Amino acid sequence: MITNIDIKSNVEGLELYSDAYPFRLSLRIRNFENEAMYKKFIKSCEGLIRKCHEYKMWKNYIIDILQVNSCAITHEAMNEVSIEVHHHVPSLYTLVNALVNKRIEEENDFCSFDIAIDAIELHFKNKIGYVALLQSIHEKFHNGYLTIPMKLVKGDYNYFLKEYSKYLDETDLDSINSRLSISETNCTWSKDNYPAIASVQ
Repeated sequence: MITNIDIKSNVEGLELYSDAYPFRLSLRIRNFENEAMYKKFIKSCEGLIRKCHEYKMWKNYIIDILQVNSCAITHEAMNEVSIEVHHHVPSLYTLVNALVNKRIEEENDFCSFDIAIDAIELHFKNKIGYVALLQSIHEKFHNGYLTIPMKLVKGDYNYFLKEYSKYLDETDLDSINSRLSISETNCTWSKDNYPAIASVQ
């Protein structure tokens, strides 16, 4: 058993090490040992983004300041129901996935915080698609019982498609193309399904 281990740091490289062991611990990585670690990292970054103060500021600005505070489908207002901001082209998971793949392909070292900053900056540049939805409508979408016409989506999602689609696999691209194909004529709801819409038209 080794005692009194001298722990050192490569300050410029953000790396911990000890002469007693061959392994160094770096803050940043370039790739993953396996698919499970890769997916776990993406989910971890997604959680980090959702919990950070800046993401909450972005959501609050959209809802409170810009007054995007009624459901795009039912038109019910925030003072009546709970309104949430839904990522739509890309989903937050797909956004993180693309950002990670870009770093790997370009051989740029990264950590969770680098990915979170990249994602938050795209939010503040308005380069992702989003739509305000009633909480239960949001849930209905994620459970696979609702489609959303792209006409309702805010934000410059075309920027994401242009700059990041090359870093996505066929499954992600199929999901995005499926969302892009939805219009008011082929969506899975109508004003007859949602009385709140009928009452304001």
